[in-house]
Amino acid sequence: MQISALEVTRLLTTEKAVPAKRGKSKIEFAEIAPESLPKSLEPDAAEVARVVEMVKSAPDVRDDIVMQLKERIEKGEYNVSGEEIADMMIRRMKADRVR
Repeated sequence: MQISALEVTRLLTTEKAVPAKRGKSKIEFAEIAPESLPKSLEPDAAEVARVVEMVKSAPDVRDDIVMQLKERIEKGEYNVSGEEIADMMIRRMKADRVR
């Protein structure tokens, strides 16, 4: 599962991360208005265009990462819990809502 830089940017401009209570690793989100962000955080058109081109030119599949993961799986060094998978699914759902 991948979350693009564009999705992260959209998420950060529409929602603000608030640390969970009691040191839990989960993140709760509270809505904020984009106009409340400082003007210095507004990207200029040239920078946005440059980032869009970088994203478009990036490969759909990162072979180097795929190979590293395959090796870790074969060695039995890659273990992901059901809770971690569910957490990533929820993050993805929140990012998709921003679109």
